[in-house]
Amino acid sequence: MAAQAPDVLDWTWMARAWQSAGAQEGAEAALEKFGLILLNTPMSRELLETTWSMTGRHIVADGGAKVLQNMAPEFIPDLIVGDFDSAPKAVLEAYREKGVEVRDLSDDQDSTDLEKCLQAAKEAGCERVCVVGQFAGVDGRLDHTFAAMNAMQKAAHLQDICVALVSDDCICALLRQGCHRVGGFAAAPSSCGLVPLGGPVKVSTQGLHWDVEEAKLEWGGLISTSNCLDSKGDGFVRIETSGPVLWMCSRTRAKVE
Repeated sequence: MAAQAPDVLDWTWMARAWQSAGAQEGAEAALEKFGLILLNTPMSRELLETTWSMTGRHIVADGGAKVLQNMAPEFIPDLIVGDFDSAPKAVLEAYREKGVEVRDLSDDQDSTDLEKCLQAAKEAGCERVCVVGQFAGVDGRLDHTFAAMNAMQKAAHLQDICVALVSDDCICALLRQGCHRVGGFAAAPSSCGLVPLGGPVKVSTQGLHWDVEEAKLEWGGLISTSNCLDSKGDGFVRIETSGPVLWMCSRTRAKVE
């Protein structure tokens, strides 16, 4: 008897973050189970508008409240979470007056603001989460980049929640053990890669220019970088992995206001 095909987890919703807000018409309606977490980093107004419109639950991480107030004061989040070492008190009070829940978790110094927000998203019933902002070494803070990756790894215990880091020029998602489908971008990413997180993994792909078959990816050994989608393919990539692996793709850098 033929082996049953494994379930494939669909990640093509990530591609919608790089469409314009107007192009969202006809797409899946924003749902309460689709959350947004806004970071305290630069981003374009277009990215904010697009991801806001495609999500139904809006959570702001600490100083991201100031970013939101400055960029789009008409957008009112559902929740602001953090230890509030970077959010001005006046900004927090202004949102409180508008009925926004402000959750002070300053007693917890063992988790980052992003980790706190991911926990809040899970408690709110979110199944998909876009974490929006620059995360690739902003202002030289490479430690923040690793902290974001670690937050996704730690969020693995939050069952049934898929997390994608989304910036103007890069998207990154942690794929757990199993089969996954990514792609569906309006324009093919300029580059992509697969990097193991936590330990060695065996990975097979279909749809990349340089596909791999049962390749062992590990730190100190082979990792997949500077790859791209197969120009003769359908724009989608199937990835099967034995353990956690980071999928990342980039596009020509957009101007961040």
